[in-house]
Amino acid sequence: MRILLTNDDGWRGPGGSGTPLIAALRDALRTAGHHVVVVAPGTDQSGQGGRISLPPLQLTVASPEPEVWTVTPGSPSDSVFFAFDEIFANQKPDLVISGINPGNNLGQAANHSGTVNAALTALEFGVPAVAVSLETPGTWQEGTAAAAKNSAGYIVDLVRRLETRSRNGTLIPRGVGLNVNYPVLAGPVDPATGKPGSVLPPRGVRSTTLDTNLFANFDYKPTSGSAGQPGIYTIGLTLGGEPAVAGTDTRAIQDGFVSVTPLEADRDVDGSTQGWLRGIL
Repeated sequence: MRILLTNDDGWRGPGGSGTPLIAALRDALRTAGHHVVVVAPGTDQSGQGGRISLPPLQLTVASPEPEVWTVTPGSPSDSVFFAFDEIFANQKPDLVISGINPGNNLGQAANHSGTVNAALTALEFGVPAVAVSLETPGTWQEGTAAAAKNSAGYIVDLVRRLETRSRNGTLIPRGVGLNVNYPVLAGPVDPATGKPGSVLPPRGVRSTTLDTNLFANFDYKPTSGSAGQPGIYTIGLTLGGEPAVAGTDTRAIQDGFVSVTPLEADRDVDGSTQGWLRGIL
């Protein structure tokens, strides 16, 4: 298949060395026989959501290596818009994949994730899309590297499954994208080194919904002036700690399962809510 690969961390360094997760996924997809073109931000654009650049802003486009394009200072959504307008102007890709993101995009974080919103942008063009994120276990670099390889392999297998079970050439129902989060499970700690053992495979895969708990708490502390007054504020961040409900993406990751959540491109609501609104109006 012809695959557009993007992310929100950019393509940085020779061969993507500064962003090894997207490079690992690109290589795994190519090894599986797919034609992969990378169009990604030229700089880290994490947490940019669906931001787009509007005129009269300008973007600098570079091609650091064959079939790799960078868009600076473009967002993930800018990268997808540019790719469809210029790189895939004559023929749309069969699939858009965004990732692999270092760090999960679970629950309401999907609203603010550049990784997820790049995939949702592709749905506007009628092209199926998958966002993929990898749990990051702190400073355990050996485990992260192994998990990166495993998660890239899982996406290759997922693409194969979508191809095999597609109906009338449709990989995913129109207007629906998949948000994939991959867990990292550490083996028993090695008593000699004090480090976890080799990374373990996930316990399985779950079809999930988005966790509706608040994913993070932001705290703003004034570094000049008084609280609640004009001045400079330092931003603090604490991840949400509420128990995850069964069936949600957060719970799946906590239980050691790959989470696959279908997301719709549009944000309108079902008929029952429309009826409620008409009753008010």
